[in-house]
Amino acid sequence: MTTGRYDRFGLTANPFRDLASESLEDVEIFHVRLQVDESLRTVKEEVLEKENHALVAIVGALGAGKTQRLKLAAAEARDRGAFLVYVDVPSKGVDAIGAIAEGFSKSARLGGFARTFAPPGWLRDLGAAAKPRGGSWDPVRAGKAIGTALSANAPGFLLLNDLHNLTPATEIPAIARMLQAASDALKPGALVMFSCYPNFLAAVVRSFPALGTRINRTVTLPTLTPDEAGLLLAKKLLAKRLVEEIDPLFPFDAGAVAVLNTAAAGNPRRLLEIADRVLEYATDHRTYRVDAGVVQLTLDASMTAPATAPAVPAEAARPPTARSEPSRTPPPSGVPATAARTPAHDGSAALPSASPTRP
Repeated sequence: MTTGRYDRFGLTANPFRDLASESLEDVEIFHVRLQVDESLRTVKEEVLEKENHALVAIVGALGAGKTQRLKLAAAEARDRGAFLVYVDVPSKGVDAIGAIAEGFSKSARLGGFARTFAPPGWLRDLGAAAKPRGGSWDPVRAGKAIGTALSANAPGFLLLNDLHNLTPATEIPAIARMLQAASDALKPGALVMFSCYPNFLAAVVRSFPALGTRINRTVTLPTLTPDEAGLLLAKKLLAKRLVEEIDPLFPFDAGAVAVLNTAAAGNPRRLLEIADRVLEYATDHRTYRVDAGVVQLTLDASMTAPATAPAVPAEAARPPTARSEPSRTPPPSGVPATAARTPAHDGSAALPSASPTRP
């Protein structure tokens, strides 16, 4: 039920308020597919069909969509009935292998008796590898156990979110060796996919080049084009839409989206943050549409925080005429990202788009 605050925009609420990555249930609805997603789709399909195995790195700046890609992969695995382990990587390597082992145990389709008294060999080996001896753990043994366990449950996905959470730097060598050993033990139908910042992966591969040769695909997430930004906003607006027969972008127009995307530097999370503020500004000032001028006023107001808010443009403050529709600038669907765009790198050095595949 609407509170009336957003009625003028045909919305029940502010659709940009929740900036967190979507749940597994709705991630496919709000996801804007880019060219890199087609490359990922091919890899995932080959694994699900047990035609190949892969170690994949998803890299991008904060808010670029790394976690969303992992959640999308998780949703696809569940839809296909594949084995799935999803782990938010903790700061310590020993805790990471423990979380992975626990995830495998929970995902194993075993009854209580079998899990306790007669677990399969892969589960016993993984559980033993996850228990530190004398305060330390063997990353090579753990990696082999992970690769064997995932292959035994093919098709299966192991998804490791935010590998850069590992701190301090002394935690990284063990995880690098673990991933290398896991990759060596993978069989067709097994996928290990992890996400991290570009500079983190660059440093790891520089220190452990052998791991770099095991990574079958490095996917660097690009920034959004204005058309892709418009599609993302339109999908978010649709979730709170009161009226069906209305411009998908209303109350925003193409000019507003262009200014929003420029201010966000093409970063999806930043785009939604700014759109949230702009919609609140437009609501507070009772405008009937959001054009480039309203966006700029919002940006200026957030920077200067004046005592008296500036007046909105007369055009934006004028209500639509009776029985008229807002100007139609629907965002195109399925517009691929161009290869020429520069990806967001968090200030890191450039990385190769893909590492060589092992023979």
